[in-house]
Amino acid sequence: MVPVLGLLSLLAAVETVDVEVFVPLCDNAQIACGRAAAGDPRALETNLYWGAAYGAERFLGRAPGFKVRSRSEGAAGGPVLRELVVERDAAPGERAVRLRLHAYAGDRIDDALEDFLRAAAGGSAADLVVWAGHDRLMDREPPKLAAMAGATPRPVVVLACVSERYFGPVLKSLGARPIALTRTFMAPEAYLLEALATAVARHGPTEPVAIRVALVESYARYQRISLKAAGSVFSKVAPVQAAVAP
Repeated sequence: MVPVLGLLSLLAAVETVDVEVFVPLCDNAQIACGRAAAGDPRALETNLYWGAAYGAERFLGRAPGFKVRSRSEGAAGGPVLRELVVERDAAPGERAVRLRLHAYAGDRIDDALEDFLRAAAGGSAADLVVWAGHDRLMDREPPKLAAMAGATPRPVVVLACVSERYFGPVLKSLGARPIALTRTFMAPEAYLLEALATAVARHGPTEPVAIRVALVESYARYQRISLKAAGSVFSKVAPVQAAVAP
């Protein structure tokens, strides 16, 4: 007979965490993505944020412990070019993590932004909602979203330049809880999604300290910079205030 505590640990280990990821493809008309193919907003196989070496599909499809479970093309004429489901195998004591990635055409980034914010406001059932791409709020005012009665806002990670400044107030207005944001310009590349999934597998989707540590270490490794420099990229974790007795 399995002891109660052992059973609870076993259940926690096999639980699957769903992470929904919005990836607007890099668009040379908006930012400098590099060579033409890397900034072609509809070129899945070569785009900087999707098909390049550190792009979401190419990198995660080859990352140890990750497997592509499904791949489907978006509807003709729609903003989503491809849907990808990637799962991370769970080691003993870890949760399984399922990443559902949406590749948006870069020239339809406004659709991606609205869909992401709607998901963050409670339109998604995912355990964690992630934006990985250009900070569109640096270019435009936040979209106006209709209220969603009864919706539960989601924990959110925004991997984009200066997202604390631009996304932070918007997420607060929606009731969403930021788990990780950024303070500087940065590269929202897929090794950060790998690190995020690993941290979530080990610590859950709402542990900002563990997630920040994983993101900083991964960014330092792949950008070949110091941990101190990488730490300056990601927002500091606000201390939890202790409750004051009446």
